[in-house]
Amino acid sequence: MKTETVQMKVSGLMCSFCTMSVEKALKRYPAIKSVMVNLVHGIVLVEADTAQMSREELANAVEKLGYSVSSTEVQQYKTDEDLFQLIKRRGTIGIIISVIDLLIDPLNIFSIPANYRTWFSFIIAVFVLLWVGYPIFRKTLMAIRQRVINANVLLSAGAWGSFIIGTLSLINPHWPNFLPVAAWLMSLHLFFGYFKLDTRKKASEAVRKLLSLQPSKARVLRGGQIIEALTKEVVVGEVVEVRPGERIPLDGKVLDGMASVDESSFTGESVPVTKEIESYVIGGTLNLDGALQIQVSKIGGDSFLSQIVRLMSQISEKKPPIELLADRLMNYYGPVVFIVAAISFVGWSLLTGDYTKATIVLITTIIMGYPCALGITTPMLAAIAGGKGISIGLLVKASEVFYGLSKIDTIVFDKTGTLTYGRPTVTDVEAFRIDIIDVLSLAATIETKSEHPLGQAIAFYALREGATKLNLKNFRAVPGKGVTATVEGNEVMIGNPSFVKNKGIIFSDSVNSRIDALGVEGKTVIVLSQENEVIGLIALQDTPRKDAAQVVKKLSQRNIHTVMLTGDSTPVAEAIGRCLGISQVQAELLPANKVAAIEALQNKGKKVAMVGDGINDAPALVQSDVGIAIGAGTDIAIESAGVILIGDKLIDVLNALILGKASYRILTGNVLVAVIFNIVGMTLAALGFITPLLAVAMMILSIFTILINTLRVRAINLEATDDNGLTVISSIEYKIPNMVCEGCAESITTSLKQLPGIQKIKPKVMQKQVLIEFKPDQVKQEQVKEAINKAGFTAIEL
Repeated sequence: MKTETVQMKVSGLMCSFCTMSVEKALKRYPAIKSVMVNLVHGIVLVEADTAQMSREELANAVEKLGYSVSSTEVQQYKTDEDLFQLIKRRGTIGIIISVIDLLIDPLNIFSIPANYRTWFSFIIAVFVLLWVGYPIFRKTLMAIRQRVINANVLLSAGAWGSFIIGTLSLINPHWPNFLPVAAWLMSLHLFFGYFKLDTRKKASEAVRKLLSLQPSKARVLRGGQIIEALTKEVVVGEVVEVRPGERIPLDGKVLDGMASVDESSFTGESVPVTKEIESYVIGGTLNLDGALQIQVSKIGGDSFLSQIVRLMSQISEKKPPIELLADRLMNYYGPVVFIVAAISFVGWSLLTGDYTKATIVLITTIIMGYPCALGITTPMLAAIAGGKGISIGLLVKASEVFYGLSKIDTIVFDKTGTLTYGRPTVTDVEAFRIDIIDVLSLAATIETKSEHPLGQAIAFYALREGATKLNLKNFRAVPGKGVTATVEGNEVMIGNPSFVKNKGIIFSDSVNSRIDALGVEGKTVIVLSQENEVIGLIALQDTPRKDAAQVVKKLSQRNIHTVMLTGDSTPVAEAIGRCLGISQVQAELLPANKVAAIEALQNKGKKVAMVGDGINDAPALVQSDVGIAIGAGTDIAIESAGVILIGDKLIDVLNALILGKASYRILTGNVLVAVIFNIVGMTLAALGFITPLLAVAMMILSIFTILINTLRVRAINLEATDDNGLTVISSIEYKIPNMVCEGCAESITTSLKQLPGIQKIKPKVMQKQVLIEFKPDQVKQEQVKEAINKAGFTAIEL
């Protein structure tokens, strides 16, 4: 027995009924142990005994249901695009001719005789069912062969049943003309199929954009020469050259050169980042103004770009209760609809003896049982809410995470790299007997030669503050302790207090007092001595992120309890906790201790989200109800989390909670609306109160009700930080039909930048859309729209 987990990239999945069809059909094979389907990203994950059933046979089993299996993401996107265009084209044709048919028969606005109208409807229905609806007809036959009752089977039963009744009306006028109903049902199914595929397409657009960022070719140093090679052929350790204006092909470390790099596609940081020797760069980012030589460190699936693509498409085994309910409903829904319809038919036949009326009730009940609204609810919300998160650099892996976020009442933070920047920074410089700038000049002269992180931090700070390098001789480093050297003829030492004391230097009471005071604040103190006398102290600390204190305060205002768990020392942790306003701090913890601390909170009934970035945070991220990883953190932390902050903005922790709570509330409402529409509609149809035309109208109404309710996600006010602290930021997206080029986008951007309070402008020329983030206390939405109109463009709110 060889049990493996097989991932298949599947095209053609439209709703939860498709999910059920795949799961139900595959689980009938003895070799398959479990099946999970990610509807939004079109991924089927199968745990199977591949000795009994090969990967090719697994793919064939899926394709027997009418879906397509691709070998790569690129191939899947191509297949998705082809299917999208096919459904869009046929759905549009079907709707147009169905509208014409409606005007002619039954509305009869041209006063055409009934017999001609009926034959016209017959021709339209045949064309729609056999050509326009051929993809649905094909999938219906495949599903029936696999003994699966899905949405296509229900739809086809209603449409073809209406066609048969309508055809009988050509022979016997006692039968009603249901031919227009047949055409409308199939056309609407295709139209909403186009909408569902469009929703999925938009959800995966971010993935496609990320994939397109990586250049297909790279300049590689081989044999002492720069040659052009395919990016996929470059191996780890090779050196690539990147010129100004080019995208960096792969992750790596800068060996030579300096440049400004635009990393906004990955981190959300609008300001270009300076990259110099020893800096790490991300494949797919844009080199703006310098030449770089980069040693490749990651390729293929290990690269940052590939990790993000994988994360955006990842499947989780857990599902929230409301989604589990919807999936369970789907397993029994189809058979129940047919049973209710059959009982209605038998009941009407026995009670009235009117088989015509009984048949009409039968068809109407099936039409009202068509679960389009229920099936579209989860993927629609996952796509729209997920897109809202992506727009601010917040990736939510799967829809069940929204449920988890909606219940969170406690946030547990790691310290280093999460609440703090994760690197030592000079916070205090004190001088004795000489000026501070002289202390910094001596420190810069010595530490420039040091490879120790503290030494590098001191050198960077000193040079930034205007320190001058002096003549240096006899540089000697004592690993982990300090450095001695001769500067301008004087013997100078710099290192930790014990190192300097052990060299015989006497510390005065004032020096000892300052060292103790800085130590209480959780800072690391470095002592500088010259000619056997202490002349300066330099304190360093891993400083809190600039928005950390305000985020903690904002969480507290929303009754979210905050906790800090760290492996750092107790004095340092407590000092950071006091600075940020976190009262519950646990320090000097191993990874297992962090897990135990979270478990203790959960045992008290708390719903816990863990925010971390390091390898030691991974077990705690898994243990928590929702793991939130900083995107700049380690691979293992990112893989262990349910939410990823692509940038390093802590405010997005709060935004994740806001988005999660609102999204899950909307999802719950959508499921209830969909279920109520179907149950009430089927009941009324079975009792004979609903005509087929009214049934179609109710089906459309339920779908648009859910769509309008889901679009409320876009109006959610998320938080953002600026230099002055925490500010409410609103976002609005407009459709700009006459934006046709980058020049148009530039004109709109220029016009909007003149308004106060505009935070972000993101034109999408291909989609003819623009996303705008603004401060509502400084500029109103009407002013934003007016500015676009003044620039000569039409703005339509989405």
